[in-house]
Amino acid sequence: MYDRNTTIDAFLTAAAAKQPAPGGGSATALTGALAASMGEMVLAYSIDKKSLEAHRPQLQAARAEFTRARELLLQLMVEDQAAFETFSLLRKLPADSAERREKYPVAVLACIRVPQAMAAAAAVLLDLCSQVVDICNHYLLSDLAVCADLAMASIRCAIYNCRINLDELDTPQERIAIETQTQQILDRAIPTVQQLSQRIWARVKQSAST
Repeated sequence: MYDRNTTIDAFLTAAAAKQPAPGGGSATALTGALAASMGEMVLAYSIDKKSLEAHRPQLQAARAEFTRARELLLQLMVEDQAAFETFSLLRKLPADSAERREKYPVAVLACIRVPQAMAAAAAVLLDLCSQVVDICNHYLLSDLAVCADLAMASIRCAIYNCRINLDELDTPQERIAIETQTQQILDRAIPTVQQLSQRIWARVKQSAST
């Protein structure tokens, strides 16, 4: 299992190898966790800045949320590998076996719900960026932009991983519900990250002119 204790080199080597894990789901979760860490760094350089003293409570609260999101995404990276491993094992069983009939629908749903949770967590990162873009240390605005764009990438990739398994669901209503939920996340995230980019660079220009 590839987790927080895996070295960067070991993870990349394993991801490049001809093996199922770590795959797209793990890469997605790790991207989201990296986005969160960038947000944490931005706020670490903002919280104790005297000129931002009035915003300290909000900055501290946002930093704590970034940390929680990072921890969640690292956990989801492990859960995604476990879900896919179970899914793969069950898929190798005869289609009419009792074990496959009983456990396969649950395994399929896990392979959808885990990346769906990644998308939701990454969407929270975008919201946090929106909350702090006007009050964080302006010298770290490019890092906040990195946070936002990595979060957006994580959302897109997580939704890919959800949708690829939707046809495996037995219930059309459940498939439609998940499609709707993931599309709502994406529809909200796209304008958010676009507005963030505009706000970030507007503030960069403003800071440069003062």
